Amino acid sequence: MSFTRRRPLLALAVALVAHVHSAEKKDEKTNELPRITMALPFAVVAGETNQIIIRGTSLTNATAIRFPSSEQKPVVEISARGKASVPDKGDPKKLGGTQLDVRLWLPSDFAPGDLPFVVSTPEGETNTNLLQVVAKTLLLDEQEPNPGFRKANPVGVPQVIRGVIGEASDVDVFSFKGRAGQRVTITTKSTRYGSSLDPILNLYDAKGHVLATSDDAMGSEARITAVLPREENYFFAINDAHDHGGATHAYLAEIRNE
Repeated sequence: MSFTRRRPLLALAVALVAHVHSAEKKDEKTNELPRITMALPFAVVAGETNQIIIRGTSLTNATAIRFPSSEQKPVVEISARGKASVPDKGDPKKLGGTQLDVRLWLPSDFAPGDLPFVVSTPEGETNTNLLQVVAKTLLLDEQEPNPGFRKANPVGVPQVIRGVIGEASDVDVFSFKGRAGQRVTITTKSTRYGSSLDPILNLYDAKGHVLATSDDAMGSEARITAVLPREENYFFAINDAHDHGGATHAYLAEIRNE
């Protein structure tokens, strides 16, 4: 057989191989089921529009966001769909490579607490993920830099703090006024919302002495309950157990009286 006669057969073989590879890629892409890994920020407030980012796998074909257990009706709009940036050394399979930009409005009388939601797509619905509805008067956003006692963010009691361990070896420090005999509980909430953070929590007195430390008190979350010895300023600090950080190392920290 001459070379000129073999060329059409060669072209056909190449085309068939390309078609097979294309089909494999298409199947591989289709087999990646839609999944939510987290929604940032974790806390939202009632009575106003909240801007959140839902990240996960195969979310760009999303058609709706549902709140299956909510009797009150949130108003939600998907404003953008696209790829999600993956932090340095982050696992794209774990963190998800797609995201949705969402506007979420909750009625002013919306009940506080966890708000489960799912994303609907032509390929099916995702797993259930969570946001936490917090009263606006209780919510405080962490302000950087706050790496030590001198630059600690002042907080009240009770308070819910929305923060991020933004970089490797970052430490977020907060201060509050306490009185003798006051019993307080400080709790981190991170991994239950999909965060990469493995939190460590420390409580200090005004002189910097460690009063309590918590790591993995509730699964991988941290929790401290302490009776304060005297009236003075106290501090608590949050950091990652592995000294990692980044946008996906978000957390909520709640301090309250017991």
